[in-house]
Amino acid sequence: MTAPRTLIAVHVPKTAGTSFRLALQAGFGDTLRLDYADRPLTQSPWARRRAALHHGVVCAGRTLPAGCVYGHFLPLKYRWVRHTEFAIWLRHPVERVISRYRHYLRDMAAGDASHASQGLRPGLSLEDFVRLPHYQNTVAEYLWGFGLSRFAFVGLAEHYAEDVQRFSHRYLQGQALPVAHENASDAESVGVTEAMHALITECNARDVALYESARRMRQAALGSAL
Repeated sequence: MTAPRTLIAVHVPKTAGTSFRLALQAGFGDTLRLDYADRPLTQSPWARRRAALHHGVVCAGRTLPAGCVYGHFLPLKYRWVRHTEFAIWLRHPVERVISRYRHYLRDMAAGDASHASQGLRPGLSLEDFVRLPHYQNTVAEYLWGFGLSRFAFVGLAEHYAEDVQRFSHRYLQGQALPVAHENASDAESVGVTEAMHALITECNARDVALYESARRMRQAALGSAL
């Protein structure tokens, strides 16, 4: 008898993750387990990589309860757990970076200086923010040691409603899931010039390459479903 598989779903910040969590709660109920303790982006690159690798080695060969694990963590953390399948959502890197900048503006307005160690300080322009190394290539940093091709499901925030339905057909027998748009932001409201678009693309070249790969994976998945 084949053991039930556990879905490991990675929440990269600013990729429709809060909306997707609501869908997962509706679909998996009590078998959804949230894993937000790692907070990878509050750590240095080597600290988060070392922690994920350590956890991965310690848990190698183990089996998790059936259901879904979802949160902010490097998928390498669950790389060697048995009977797992991985899912992730991505967003166009330019839109994701702008959304994260808007998050910074809200934090500054609220007096939150918790990320000062990563270079955030009051008064950063969008260009200043884009040039901060800590906030570049976020997806690539999350996927350190874990190729995108290992994901059984890749959804794109730009096609959220359609991809939620596709996810449900794969994992939840087509169950109707809520298609909310929590924490949505208007990328155009910060005024993205052609030069700024080019700068964000240049500073996030690895994420751009991953996004293009994700688009191809999505098209292949749609083609196979026909």
